[in-house]
Amino acid sequence: MAGCQNEDKLLEEQAPKITAAETPNTANIIQGKYIVVFKDKGEKTTEIIDDLVFAKKVNRTNISESLEGRIQGFTGKLSSDQLKDLRNNPEVASIEPDQVISLDPSGKSSLTAYSTEAPSATYTMPAQPAQSVPWGVNMVGRGDGTGKTAWVIDSGVDVYHPDLKVDIARSVSFVTGLTSVQDGYGHGTMVAGIIGAKNNTIGVVGVAANATIVALRVLDNNGAGSLSNLIRAVNHVGTYGKAGDVVNISIGAAASSILDNAIKTAAAKGIYFSIAAGNSAVDCSNTSPQRVNATNVYTVSAMDANKYFWNASNFGAPVDRAAPGVNITTTGKNGTYTYGHGTSFAAPHVAGLLLLRGNYIGTNGTVIGDKDSWTDQIAKL
Repeated sequence: MAGCQNEDKLLEEQAPKITAAETPNTANIIQGKYIVVFKDKGEKTTEIIDDLVFAKKVNRTNISESLEGRIQGFTGKLSSDQLKDLRNNPEVASIEPDQVISLDPSGKSSLTAYSTEAPSATYTMPAQPAQSVPWGVNMVGRGDGTGKTAWVIDSGVDVYHPDLKVDIARSVSFVTGLTSVQDGYGHGTMVAGIIGAKNNTIGVVGVAANATIVALRVLDNNGAGSLSNLIRAVNHVGTYGKAGDVVNISIGAAASSILDNAIKTAAAKGIYFSIAAGNSAVDCSNTSPQRVNATNVYTVSAMDANKYFWNASNFGAPVDRAAPGVNITTTGKNGTYTYGHGTSFAAPHVAGLLLLRGNYIGTNGTVIGDKDSWTDQIAKL
């Protein structure tokens, strides 16, 4: 026990301090809405907010959500005077404008929106195909993920899918007005299947078969959400996750120091992150969380079955591994199976490997045709 405690303490000490705010240059900024992070002084978030409201530095009705846990703060609307005042407030560590985030169209090839209602008496689960092993899972390798937890920060997960083990009790929706984590878009269900689809007689098999999936929903039925809710989800994992857990994030945003630091803080606890590099064929050094470079954090590019770098995959120094991301068959909406292309589906292959082996995942050569000077190593069990 003492050894584990010492290791945990070391990991905790690696957590970074939040630095000055970074304003993203993006058309996706939500005008007038900001993410405010407090300095860690041992006070409760509610107490700091109460003090600011009492001093008339913020309006309580304009506060949307509070940030609780390892990173403290709030999101909400601020006037120009309030913004200026908070930037000079000794309690405040960082402020950033909130952003709209959405899934890259090239990462949703066969997806459409569908009902988020629970199956009713008239709902019929489609006939399940005989089990097969997708080419990507076969290439990187697979094992038994029973008892291991993967947190999928995405559009939710189909909690009724017969090929997925979803922990509904621990799952949370961070989307305003939507309390259900039932996948209203389809993307998160695809990610979950690649990570941990059951090793049974139907459908597909995941890299870490039978792993427990915890859905943290940050995207709505159209695949859109906000940076602030993504940060809240990461902060939630940092608070409730444990060393050895794995988080998959197949979402991107403009550069955000607050998001980056939330991930570094959770990773310092011993939690692994697998992050999709993005599907815009550009250097991902200036997007978050792709640019995060820290122990336990992996940014993943995509390749095809012949180990060629996928032409739409992002690239750059932040990329740690390449994984299968073209014609990927996996679990789909309403208990079905589907396929897709993109780094969104490369990252969960690495997430599954991290569940099985942690930082000791292997490599299987390098991709062909990488677009930068840092040839990506292919992930393998």
